[in-house]
Amino acid sequence: MIRLTLAAALLAAVAVTLPAQTPSQTATQTATPAATPTASATAPAAQPNLSGAWKLDIGKSDFGQVPPPNSENEIIQQTPDTFTIATANDSDDTGKEVYILPIPLGAAETPTPAGNFPADADFKILASKAQWQGATLVVDQKMNYKGSAGTIHSTYTLSSDGKTLTRQTHYALDMGEFDVTYVLAKQ
Repeated sequence: MIRLTLAAALLAAVAVTLPAQTPSQTATQTATPAATPTASATAPAAQPNLSGAWKLDIGKSDFGQVPPPNSENEIIQQTPDTFTIATANDSDDTGKEVYILPIPLGAAETPTPAGNFPADADFKILASKAQWQGATLVVDQKMNYKGSAGTIHSTYTLSSDGKTLTRQTHYALDMGEFDVTYVLAKQ
């Protein structure tokens, strides 16, 4: 219970540090270079700002054969060099978990800081790296689930109105592979 209270406080602290955005800033950040008079047809897609508080929409998500979580919330803080993703989820399989992952952009794989996951946690992300591919953020991670080593490959795509974040994720573990589509609504 203390861990959950501390985690809630931590998620609240991360939310306070997120930069405020005006409607015009959000529109500018999601506009593509083709919308400007000087942009050429071969210009790369703009990299959207994924910062904000996001809540999993279980009904719109696709978990395939995997039981859905009871709830999941993410707070993303984005800078030009790093994404910090604070996650709080509750599932019947792994219980309640809260963790914060700083993920450098375009850098080599970075180990998850010590203490982000309890030693006895069923699910742990061990290392992460991220890069932009056009307007899509691609995150690759090493993980461990109940003693089974594996990888997570996720793509994050922001809707044109900036209100929906879709994370398509492929999990590959010693015990098998599966895909999940998470649909998150901006809070």
